[in-house]
Amino acid sequence: MDRYRVEEGIVVGRKGLPTGDILLRLVTPKGSLEALLRQGARPTGRTGRLSLFHHVRFQLYAKGDLPTLTQAELVGRLEGLEEPRRFLLAGWLSELAYRLASPEAGPRVFPLLVSGLRGLAKHPEPLLPLVWAGWRLVAAGGLAPDLGGEGVALKGGRLGAEGTYLGPEGVEALRQTLTRPGREAVEALETAPLRRLALALKAHAEEALGPLKAPLVL
Repeated sequence: MDRYRVEEGIVVGRKGLPTGDILLRLVTPKGSLEALLRQGARPTGRTGRLSLFHHVRFQLYAKGDLPTLTQAELVGRLEGLEEPRRFLLAGWLSELAYRLASPEAGPRVFPLLVSGLRGLAKHPEPLLPLVWAGWRLVAAGGLAPDLGGEGVALKGGRLGAEGTYLGPEGVEALRQTLTRPGREAVEALETAPLRRLALALKAHAEEALGPLKAPLVL
């Protein structure tokens, strides 16, 4: 059995371990995964430091509990995410994608995360691509809310009188976000109550997945 495999993904987490190794978290088209970067080891290939939100193609060596990253090639880096607010929003969106990226949902989650990060890096109002990508990610992970009922607040995945307030315009914008093609959905959000939609996204995601560690800075 070949212990080596090649994949591509987005680096969404880095954590130093007491051993000196680095634990990497990645979202890939096959789902989310963790891999070790051994102390003092720099993976071969055309890349430097494996930084957050880098899109990389990498080789893993599968042995023991966690695979070891042995080679990495930079596919692309996003200029603009260094700005503090954009960086924090990207961190929240990436954790959401990591939690949602099961092997079954990975093929849908991965391109949405890439698009969302690109939007966060470039859009004048970064909350708009966060809301678009976040709700699309939730739907890709099989957790889309039921918007068929009455009410202007969201709780337990349903509209009603209690929960996170969206308002009539927020409900309609969310419906457009979940059902329209990408460009049309983004256009529908131009005049939407983005803060309400972001708060509802956070509440809805955490109802289903549990608390997210990354802060959502609005």
